[in-house]
Amino acid sequence: MVELNIRDVFILSAVLGTMVGTMTFFMHIFATGMGDADLKNSFRIGFLIGVATTVVLLSYTLFRYFERNRRISNADATVEPIDRLQLLLSPIENMALNLPWADERSWTTSSHVRISRGTLTVDLHDLNLKLAKEILEHIISSREWIGRVRIITGRGLHSATAPKIRPMVIDRLRQVVKQLDWEILLKKGSLTLRPMGKAPTFGRWLFRFIFLGSPITVAFSLAFRDLAGDGAHTQGMYVGVILGIVLSAMLATYRERQ
Repeated sequence: MVELNIRDVFILSAVLGTMVGTMTFFMHIFATGMGDADLKNSFRIGFLIGVATTVVLLSYTLFRYFERNRRISNADATVEPIDRLQLLLSPIENMALNLPWADERSWTTSSHVRISRGTLTVDLHDLNLKLAKEILEHIISSREWIGRVRIITGRGLHSATAPKIRPMVIDRLRQVVKQLDWEILLKKGSLTLRPMGKAPTFGRWLFRFIFLGSPITVAFSLAFRDLAGDGAHTQGMYVGVILGIVLSAMLATYRERQ
């Protein structure tokens, strides 16, 4: 995952605002013709839309950037999730030693609990149904700190009977995903649990709305006042205020993902 810093946030917002403003400039030219007066008006409209876009993006990304950094700084960073999970599942490793196939295919936390492609991964291969269920319950109880986790279930191609572990995992998780704000991403032989994050409380939503709404509503009201043209400045400003409030209210509802 690429980490953004403050400089990146400003540059990204400015670049996207410039792109939107430039496209608006050319679209207005094509719509109104190439007269000198229209060209100046097209530039003014493109500039206003570009600035409004930059303000919206900058306000939103800066607020999320500071919220995320605050959350990370307040978190317990002394133990990595993989180390914590390996320690939690170490009793399962001891019990797996008694499985009939343990001498040939042993389940260990060092080999079956790992980071794969940047995601915490738990491999249920080489376990029986009972131990796989115990691991799943540990993962469910660790929802608050485990973050995104991939569970390799296999497809049961080598089972003497119908697959058991994968159906068990899917059925159990579907009972709790809504309660725990998880999203299940199913793939052949595995699934990924992606934290959706909790919806903001009203107090948090109101704080975001006030913080985001101030610059966004001002930018929109000024932009739409000029876009409305002579004789309709007041109406255009009202439209900008309404749109700024609606957009700010929508942006303030985002969930904080782990």
